[in-house]
Amino acid sequence: MSDPAEASGPFAFCQEDLAEGRLLVGVGHTLADFRAWAGANPGLVEQHVDRCTEQLREANRPAWRRRAQARVRQRRELVHFSVFNLAEVPSPESVAAITTTRLPSVREILGDIDERRGAAGVVAALERHLPALRGTAGAGWLADRLEHLHRILPDAVVRAGGMGKVVRAATGVLLIAAHSGRADLADVVRGAYGLGAAYAIVDDTLHDGPGRYLRQQERERLHELIMKGLATGEPADLAEVPEHPLAEELHAVHGWLLEDYPFDAYRHLYHAAEAMYLAQHRDAGRTAAGPEAMYPDMFVKAGMSRVIANLLARRQVDDGFYGRCINTIFISQLRDDIVDAAEDERAGRRTATRLDDLFAYQAYVAEEVYGGDPVAADALAYYTTTRLSRAEDLRAHHTGSGAVQRFLDAATGRPARADVAEQRLRERAGRVLSRRAPTAVDCRTFIADRVPYVNSLLDRRWPASTGDDLDAVVGYALAGSAKRLRPALGLMLAEGLGVDPESIEPVLVAGELFHTASLIFDDLPAQDGATLRRGRPALHMVYGEASAQLAALSMISSAFGLVAQLDRSFPASRVTRVIDYVGSVLGPAGLCRGQHLDLRLNTTSAPAAIIEMYGLKTSTAIEASLVPLLMLLDRPPEQVEELKRFAFHAGVVFQLHDDVLDATSSTGLLGKDAGNDTAKANIVRTCGLAEARRLTAEHLTAAVGCCDRLPFDTDLLACAARHFATRRH
Repeated sequence: MSDPAEASGPFAFCQEDLAEGRLLVGVGHTLADFRAWAGANPGLVEQHVDRCTEQLREANRPAWRRRAQARVRQRRELVHFSVFNLAEVPSPESVAAITTTRLPSVREILGDIDERRGAAGVVAALERHLPALRGTAGAGWLADRLEHLHRILPDAVVRAGGMGKVVRAATGVLLIAAHSGRADLADVVRGAYGLGAAYAIVDDTLHDGPGRYLRQQERERLHELIMKGLATGEPADLAEVPEHPLAEELHAVHGWLLEDYPFDAYRHLYHAAEAMYLAQHRDAGRTAAGPEAMYPDMFVKAGMSRVIANLLARRQVDDGFYGRCINTIFISQLRDDIVDAAEDERAGRRTATRLDDLFAYQAYVAEEVYGGDPVAADALAYYTTTRLSRAEDLRAHHTGSGAVQRFLDAATGRPARADVAEQRLRERAGRVLSRRAPTAVDCRTFIADRVPYVNSLLDRRWPASTGDDLDAVVGYALAGSAKRLRPALGLMLAEGLGVDPESIEPVLVAGELFHTASLIFDDLPAQDGATLRRGRPALHMVYGEASAQLAALSMISSAFGLVAQLDRSFPASRVTRVIDYVGSVLGPAGLCRGQHLDLRLNTTSAPAAIIEMYGLKTSTAIEASLVPLLMLLDRPPEQVEELKRFAFHAGVVFQLHDDVLDATSSTGLLGKDAGNDTAKANIVRTCGLAEARRLTAEHLTAAVGCCDRLPFDTDLLACAARHFATRRH
């Protein structure tokens, strides 16, 4: 790495400069040089702004004139692709060759997507226009992976078009490979998908929605694992990865990358990924909003994204690529910051970019990176013209004089008719894949998406309280790293039946109160004597046994009162039946009897007695979360009985697997005492791990069979039963 003080001009990045410490020094040099250049060259900046304005006017001319400009537009798109994706200015001969060989444009792929087929339709369009992919295992793998990601992303990310970013990034890598002459596109597929998936998981989910999808402790653990993996190339043990489908997908992506791009040979690729991740991580936690604070990390994020795409697609790049690429692509981050200003403002995110900075930096790149090449300058202007014309409320966020004001006057607020196809691909793919049946989602994502809703219902019933009064004791018991599994199961059933969740809110809250109260009693010294619950000290360890007992009793009585409120949405006679049923299934004939058996049985007890105890202690809590809804809807008795059988088998699966985890996992991962009460009965201690796993498979098959026989959508419930048998924590 050369000394930045030795020369003016953009920093001449090379492969060794991808390590974060070196990278930030180079970024600082380019930004400082840009500021000095812009102050000394106002005329060149104004000329570039006028070039953008003229292109904008040209794009909005009448249709008959636009048809005459079709070849000009095609040429501009090809040059734009080369400059922004390959960091190269193609010669006229190269443009002609690309046109002759019919390498596809993003626009052609965009026009061929069958929206009815979702992710499969997107991949089919890629196959049609990239023959090297057609019929390969890579194409099938990509379709399956996109479908899987579509199922596990949070609902808010999917609805906001997050899958569009995935498709655009993956397509960009494949097109870079195709335009670079690579014939083995199938070998690039896993890397292409990995880059796209990282955008949706890291940027849209973990950084833009902190605390919503992973608990803080899990988020910190995942951060440490990501950093370690990128810095050392050492894959994490899956047992250490937070039990969340997105965390598991990142773990899988890292494994595929290590296979396709070995760490020792591609250490610079992992340096780039580490720098990009850290820049996003810093940006997500920053409170200052000024350009001087935000531009360095914006620069790194944009530059490393394009470097990574090229290394994945081409594996080898020329010596001058890094300087051209990293110094150019910052334009895209500046532009996106302006384009997304209105959306970011509504979401409470920071927007730093000034419009005059964007124009000035483009002029700087045209002159200093590409030596005043008019072809490059035209491509840079095209990029700005076609995107800024779409920016919502552009004038409301930016002012200017002279050339900038002329551009603002020309911007109509409507999309320019010559819009950049890459952005349209992102938007269309995002729109196509923004639709997802609620019951087609991964059950863990379904649960995580609804935890805030369930928490809001609980907060409404028991607002946060401090001190040592009873409300504070109850609040402590209800908080912690609770998964809200029982209310989530009720919501899964409601989705399958097409029932509005608002009508069953009382029973959702009551179910969580009943469950939490049972845990409080379960943890007491007179019962299991547990010291940890939900990742922190058990309630009686903090407030004492007497307060814990009173809190549990108050929750149970309040829960029955809530169930009675169901008469606001359902006939009173049905509500009365539900109250009677809940009192029975959670009382001496059900849950309480199961806990009594748990205290009496020991390691010499018969397996059948232990399974009976599991059904009474664990299955009844699941049953009480589901059956009331069928009773409120007055569904036929045979459906109620089938759902009860499902609850029995699913609960036994849950408890059997809990026994396996208790024997094989650690207290830290479980969030509760592992190996507790070794004299008590469970199937592992009585029959061994092999028999516990055999019984788990047997009861899982029975639970899924019950789902198959019910005449409504039970996909989420079946998914939940499978999760009970495979969860790691």
